Amino acid sequence: MADKSKLGMEFPLYSIKVEKNKIAEFVAAISQKDDTDHIKDIYRDEDTARKAGFENIPIPPTFPSSFIFWTGGGLLGTVKALGADLNRLLHSGEEYEYFAPICAGDVITRKMKVVDMYDRGKPGRRGMHIQVTVLETEMINQRGELVVRARTTFMER
Repeated sequence: MADKSKLGMEFPLYSIKVEKNKIAEFVAAISQKDDTDHIKDIYRDEDTARKAGFENIPIPPTFPSSFIFWTGGGLLGTVKALGADLNRLLHSGEEYEYFAPICAGDVITRKMKVVDMYDRGKPGRRGMHIQVTVLETEMINQRGELVVRARTTFMER
């Protein structure tokens, strides 16, 4: 089980440049397309994105989930820092609060913290007890603006 002494722990800051090819690949994957030629133009063409009112190619709504995989040792680094067992872990929820668009070329700094850890069910009863860990991540762009706040919930049995 995750180490409950990690409640309140702040992870090191990590920054990542949002690449337009990563946006296109993500959209192709979630759209179940064979390649990026078959996704909406707004996610692969800068002119289309600008005509739609964006500075550059925008990210799709769930793209911020990928930042955990590309920064700070990735998912395994995060799980290890929490003292959790990846084999017993389930990603059970993701919430996003958007304050401004994120587009290709932006440099996003990820500021992540363990904001809650609690038990559900009955300890000692096999399959009836889980530990819940909630991470809150603020994503700040190169201008110092908070653009997204995400809450990630993991359950460990």
